[in-house]
Amino acid sequence: MKQYQNLVRLLDLDPEFIIDLRYATDDNFTGSRVYTSAECYIDSHTARQLIEAKNAAAKRGLKIKVWDAFRPVSAQQRFWDLLPDNNFVAYPPDMEHMTEFKNSHMNGQCVDVTLVNADGSQIPMPSQFDDFTEKARLDCPLTTGEARENAEFLRQIMTDAGFTPYEGEWWHFYDKNTLPVRYLDVNLD
Repeated sequence: MKQYQNLVRLLDLDPEFIIDLRYATDDNFTGSRVYTSAECYIDSHTARQLIEAKNAAAKRGLKIKVWDAFRPVSAQQRFWDLLPDNNFVAYPPDMEHMTEFKNSHMNGQCVDVTLVNADGSQIPMPSQFDDFTEKARLDCPLTTGEARENAEFLRQIMTDAGFTPYEGEWWHFYDKNTLPVRYLDVNLD
C-alpha cells in the first residue's frame, strides 16, 4: 500500500471508487493541469469514512466519484492566484509561520465527491464541479427534482459517515472527526 505520512492511496484501500481528479486534467476551472499525479491520496481516517459512505451509496446501486482529495500547498497557491475569492478558494497558508491547521484538502482531510451510476455514468446533480454560481449551493432555489434528491442523498450518506458538508458547494465535505495535521506540499505518484 502506498502511503506518505497521514496520506494513503485510496484505491489501495478500496478499488471500488471512481477517481477523476479534475486538477490532474485540463477539465477544471483553470483550464490546465495543476497536479502532476492523477493518484488519489487521502488521510487514512478520512478514507475509512469515505469507504463507509461508498458502501451506503452501493446499497442504491450508486458509486462515489472522487474529484479531489489531497492537494499540495503549491496547487492551493495557484488556485488563489487565479481566483482570489475565499468563498470558493481557501487562502493559501504561510507554511513558514503556520502552527495551527484545519481539516483541508492540503492535509487530505476533506474531499470533493459526486454520485454516479454503477457503470460510472453521470446522474443529475445541482451543477457541474467547480461551479462558481449559486447552483453550487444545495439550498439554491434553482435546484429541484432529481438533482436535489441526489445531492441530498449524497449529503446524507456523507454526514452519516462522519463528514461535515460545506454549505457553499454541494460536493465538498470535511472530515472534522480527525485532528488536523500539518499541510503538505508534495507530489505523490
